[in-house]
Amino acid sequence: MLKKVNLTLEHEGCWTESSNETVRTINLEVYPDKGYLRSWILSSEPNLAERMAREPTVKRVNKVYSSRGEVIVDFLNVYEGSVAGLLYSREVLILGNYNVGGREVWSFVAGKNALSELRREISSLGRVVDMRVEDYLPSFPNLTEMERRVLKVAISRGYIDYPREVNAEELARMLNLSKVTFLYHWRNAQKKILKYVSDYVLD
Repeated sequence: MLKKVNLTLEHEGCWTESSNETVRTINLEVYPDKGYLRSWILSSEPNLAERMAREPTVKRVNKVYSSRGEVIVDFLNVYEGSVAGLLYSREVLILGNYNVGGREVWSFVAGKNALSELRREISSLGRVVDMRVEDYLPSFPNLTEMERRVLKVAISRGYIDYPREVNAEELARMLNLSKVTFLYHWRNAQKKILKYVSDYVLD
């Protein structure tokens, strides 16, 4: 049985500790082999990037975009010791993340039998303030915008044909992504669709 989890965490030693404004993650790319995550976050805090650049868990601030009183920060965060890294390594489905009042709020889907172990591991990173669990009852696979883009381009360019008309590196270049990021979103899209078929079509 799949469960949807909404978890609130005070993450010790993370840049999120000192953030009082609401900060939303709008894109997340995972590079475990390079030891970092690349995140795009949205906030109304004008000096967020300058403060983040001084935090030890932030490897580099790539770029800052300003628009209508909000900033988007594109940055690299350490993989080890991050909640996203832990969830990715446990192959859960991350639905979303935001930070508010110095706390991280994560929404993800995991198997019921994995929850106690996941909580124990997450507790090693910080204090779990709240953890709410409910049955995960999805409609048709809830693909992210990037997963939809990757899937659409892969199908239209013959990536699922046999023999393939295009390889992963070529598709990644078309989408202006790294090969690792392309494969990450491609794998997530596949997992969501196959899980849906297994649970609701083949049942």
